[in-house]
Amino acid sequence: MTLHLEYMYQDPPCRPGEIPPALEGLSILSGGGDAHIYGTVMTPGRPPGERRPCVILLHGYPGYTSLFDIGQGLRRMGAVAVSISYRGCWGSEGQYTLSGIIEDAVAAAEWARTTETASAYGIDTGKMFFIGHSMGGFAAVNAMRRLPWICGAAVMAPYDFPSLFEKGDEESLKELLIQGTDVLRLSSMKDLYEDAQYCLHAEFGLRHAAEDLNDRNLYFIGAAKDDVAPAADMIGPLWRQLQLHETAAVQQFDMLEADHAFDETRLTVGAMLGQWMQAVLDKATS
Repeated sequence: MTLHLEYMYQDPPCRPGEIPPALEGLSILSGGGDAHIYGTVMTPGRPPGERRPCVILLHGYPGYTSLFDIGQGLRRMGAVAVSISYRGCWGSEGQYTLSGIIEDAVAAAEWARTTETASAYGIDTGKMFFIGHSMGGFAAVNAMRRLPWICGAAVMAPYDFPSLFEKGDEESLKELLIQGTDVLRLSSMKDLYEDAQYCLHAEFGLRHAAEDLNDRNLYFIGAAKDDVAPAADMIGPLWRQLQLHETAAVQQFDMLEADHAFDETRLTVGAMLGQWMQAVLDKATS
């Protein structure tokens, strides 16, 4: 399968006889079937019957910086892009929790992998990826730890909040969590903070993921001007562990001159993600 990287920057042609690109709303049950999470699925133009790679897009906290532009770019390249809002977030049902965003990422991937969904949207279930930004990067890494069939995960400036507890910097986390109270459905700030502590004790911190991910396809993109999730602190500990293990997996770590949201480099990031995905797909068929 070849992604058309040139279409990151231009619209692909609509060819006669092909199924045209489309966008649909989606509703997925998560949290053990107790709540619906909502989002969109963007499909590329394709010949009837053809299956395409799929990316599950996972936004950060609380979600002001979406990955919709990244999804549109990857859709133009030829991938199916699924974007979700976690429980208690941007209209989805249920309560928002930090452990819950991992469960929601897993639910979205399992939904996309079902025979019915894959057939409806032309998804190649052997070529599914997570792409996460900030807190969504934390979710992507931990969701992939639970799903051995995920092809790979690419994370942009992951926010590894359990590491803040380990460094004794809980105040930074509290300051961040307060910023989401106006737009998230929470049981209470106390419960949210206690859930963050649960994530620490459950070893959801990125540095604890190395053993599970030693032979998995991974891409880290750090931002040199990031004062929210500095790459040296949030990516470095896991990356150094991965480097000690020899693997055939496609593992890569790049830095960009950008802020936490990659405001200056959104097109560049999209192109880099497409190139890494293509490298993974090429490796799988070599």
